[in-house]
Amino acid sequence: MTELTPTWIDVATMATGLDLNIASYTVEGVNDGPTVGLTAGIHGDELLPIEVVRRVLERLDPAELSGRIVAIPLANPLAFEALTRHTPTDMHNLNRMFPGSADGWLTELIAHAVTEHLVPRIDALLDLHAGGAFPTVDYVYALNDLELSRSFLFPTMYQGSSYAGSLGTHVIEETGKPVVVAEIGGGGFNDDAYLDRGVTGVMNALRKLGVLSGDVLPAPQQTLLTKMQILRPRHGGILSPAVTADRLGTAVKKGSLLGVTRNPQTFEVVEEFRAPFDETQLVLVRGSIGKVHPGDYAYMLGDISSAEALAAQS
Repeated sequence: MTELTPTWIDVATMATGLDLNIASYTVEGVNDGPTVGLTAGIHGDELLPIEVVRRVLERLDPAELSGRIVAIPLANPLAFEALTRHTPTDMHNLNRMFPGSADGWLTELIAHAVTEHLVPRIDALLDLHAGGAFPTVDYVYALNDLELSRSFLFPTMYQGSSYAGSLGTHVIEETGKPVVVAEIGGGGFNDDAYLDRGVTGVMNALRKLGVLSGDVLPAPQQTLLTKMQILRPRHGGILSPAVTADRLGTAVKKGSLLGVTRNPQTFEVVEEFRAPFDETQLVLVRGSIGKVHPGDYAYMLGDISSAEALAAQS
C-alpha cells in the first residue's frame, strides 16, 4: 500500500479564524508517463466517490505506474460538513463556478484554488460524482473521449455536454484533454456494489490511459444515450417512489408513474412524475421516500429511441 501524505491547498481563512484547506495526494510512478487528475467531493452530499478515491489510492503501487495520479478526494469540505450540494456560506454550486476567481465568492475561491493546483498539471481528468443523499444514479458521460468513457465499464453512458462552469467542462475548454465524468450510485442503495464498480472503473481507465500497468478490461455491451430529460419538482413535499433504485438502467413505457409528491401536512398529492418517452430508461431515480424542494433532482430519464447500442469489446 502506498503511504499517503497530503499536500494542502490553501483557500482562505474563515470567519472563525480557522483555515480552509483542501487535501491533494500525488502518487508518482517509477516510469515517465501522463498525469491524471482524480477528483471527488465537489458536491458535499456525494459520499461514495470520496470512498472510491480512497480505495484507489490505497491500491496504487508506484512500481506499476508510469506517470502520476493527482487526487483530490474532497474538493468542497464545507459542503461535505453540511451534507449539501452547495457551499453553505454563499449557497453556490461549486460545479458551476470553475475556473473560479481569486477575487470572488468563497465558492469561487475554492474553484480557483482547485483549478490552479490541478488543471495545468494534468493530461486527463476522471471526475467522480453520485446521486447524493437521496437519489441514486448510474451512468458515465461520454464527453470528448468515447473509448476512455467506455473503459469505466458502466452499462449506461450519455453523450452530451456537461454543465457550464463544471470542472470537466473547464478542462475540456481550456486544455482539450480527455475528461470522464462518472455518476456512481448514491441514496444509500447498493453501496458496496457501486463502490466496487467505481474502483474497477477508475483502475481500468488508468490502464487505458497508460498510467497503470496491466490489461485493459474490455467494455461490455453499453447503451449510449443522446437525449435525456431531467424532471424537477415544481412543488416540495414528501416524494414517494413508484419505481425503485434496482430498476436503474431498465426501461418503462411512456406515461408510467415514477413517483408522487404529497403535502406532508394535508397528505394531498401535489405532483406526479411520469415517463416522458415511448421507451424511457431510468438513469437517476428517487428510490426511497424522501423530502424534496422545488427544483431538486427527482428523475433523470433517457430516450431509448435515440440511443445507440455499443457492442461488447472482445
